[in-house]
Amino acid sequence: MAGAKDLKAFSDSVHILYVEDDEHLRKDTHRLLATFFKQVTIAENGRIALEHYQTGSFDIVISDYTMPEMNGQELTKAIKDQDPEQMVIILSAHDEYQYVEELKASGANDFIFKPLNIQQFIDTMVKACKQLPKYQV
Repeated sequence: MAGAKDLKAFSDSVHILYVEDDEHLRKDTHRLLATFFKQVTIAENGRIALEHYQTGSFDIVISDYTMPEMNGQELTKAIKDQDPEQMVIILSAHDEYQYVEELKASGANDFIFKPLNIQQFIDTMVKACKQLPKYQV
């Protein structure tokens, strides 16, 4: 089990693209992400996130699943078509096995289920950061 200190080790060097259409969840989760990461870019839907992705450089994309204009699965596929190695984590209130398998098939690397459990969030993010190419030995 990872701790906050483990995650803060990546604070300066990991750039996050965070996508959430619900304003309240976006603000709350952004506050949480900003606790651990200095570089967090926010988008309120998949279409805007893809525009940010195409003009920026991100280590991890964290996206809600259910969004207007382009959902998390469509966004993941569009990102993975551009860069199959891009780390993508999906936030979702759905945790059914079939649903998770569909997201894996679209290229999602991991999942964080809503409502957010802080320990699951920290564990998932530490695991994702450690898998980034810049931290591979």
